[in-house]
Amino acid sequence: MSKVDQIVEHLAADIASGALAAGKRLPSIRRAAEDFGVSKNTIVEAFDRLTSRGVVRAVHGSGFYVVDQGTETSRPPSPPHMSEAVDQVSLLNAQLHQDLQVRIGDGRPPLSWMQDALPQKLSGNFLQRFQGDQTAYGSAWGNVPLREIIVQKYRRDGMAVAIEQVVTTFGANHALDLIIRRYLEPGDTVLVDEPGYYPLFAKLKLAQITAVGVPRTPTGPDVDQLRALARAHRPRMFFTQSRCQNPTGSAMDLPTAHAVLQAATLFGMRIVDNDPFADLPDQPGIPLAALDQFETVIAISTYSKLLSASFRVGYLVAPRQIARELAELKLVTVVNSSRFSEMLTCEMVTNRRYQRHLKKTAQRLAERRADFHARIAAMGLTVFDPAGGGYYSFLQLPRTADEAQIARSALAKGIFLAPGKFFHVSQDSRTPAFRINLTRSDDPRFYSFLKKELTPPGR
Repeated sequence: MSKVDQIVEHLAADIASGALAAGKRLPSIRRAAEDFGVSKNTIVEAFDRLTSRGVVRAVHGSGFYVVDQGTETSRPPSPPHMSEAVDQVSLLNAQLHQDLQVRIGDGRPPLSWMQDALPQKLSGNFLQRFQGDQTAYGSAWGNVPLREIIVQKYRRDGMAVAIEQVVTTFGANHALDLIIRRYLEPGDTVLVDEPGYYPLFAKLKLAQITAVGVPRTPTGPDVDQLRALARAHRPRMFFTQSRCQNPTGSAMDLPTAHAVLQAATLFGMRIVDNDPFADLPDQPGIPLAALDQFETVIAISTYSKLLSASFRVGYLVAPRQIARELAELKLVTVVNSSRFSEMLTCEMVTNRRYQRHLKKTAQRLAERRADFHARIAAMGLTVFDPAGGGYYSFLQLPRTADEAQIARSALAKGIFLAPGKFFHVSQDSRTPAFRINLTRSDDPRFYSFLKKELTPPGR
């Protein structure tokens, strides 16, 4: 167990036993750090995890207090891997509460960016086709016309794909879940980007899979580290993002993509490449499947990221046997995905409403990225990858900055931030950072807050 895990379990046990009674204030962060012989950042992480579990609550300006569990104290505790998974997605849980005004840490665009993406009303022709489709649940493989559209997209991009390789899903996260359930077992080891996609980390914890982070660079994974870690751990899979990576926006260049595929062949790893911005025009990077032709790669994408958080349509493209096995698992677990949503997606692509929305989104993102870079450069700050794509940029803070304290101060002022800690599987030797959603980066209140937080006292 890490030091954070040990402290969390120690305090959780004291709370469960009554040694720390309901309403009692926990020791201050400074005092707890001295008592446990660790840094203040370690204590902050432990207290945050206890808060996400609901056993303590933070009171601004006062400290952390034990929550009264009432009659629920007799309820059996959650298994450790379940608690760890919930801890990992506490940032996602926070995004579901829309009460904060400035949401630069949110993963989704604001309504103003999406309101013209979906049609305000459905045509009679569409409703007639939907009502006339008597397939009931439909195939577990997904809507055939939409899968044909996906096939044609990949063929235009130089990838020889057949419809038997495409399975639709309830978004990219559902595709990740299917892959983990079907091909990994408790105790297996996989490699992941670090920093990387934190909902994936939670899924792996829930499945009791060991995730080992491969350091990310502006041109993709550090290939020397990738080889060394693959040699040491013999992982079953490498989960990565070749383009528009979350949280850094970085993309793989051609030499890195080649090296990643060579390492996968050498060490027998299958690669899962999650590219939710596959349809967004003018994004940098090389999709791994373009070089691999789906020999080693399972590609994942989604329409949800670029349309609506409530519009759950995604897909995976894989070798035929793997696609067949994942379609079977989809049938067992959810029967099929949404026939209505998939038909509507097909309609939007066919009448080019979707393409017009994408073009507008790409233009706005380019403008917003340039504006954001100019604003932070004026403050003497940098980002992980200035040439990145997609919605996200990873703002690098001075090494002396207290990431957790800045996030708490922001919360008290109605500003929602996404601390860098959530995007790491290891907290060792990392630079303090925040993931910035460029679609929400135009609010001057964020920049005023950040400038004040990072200006030394007396200046």
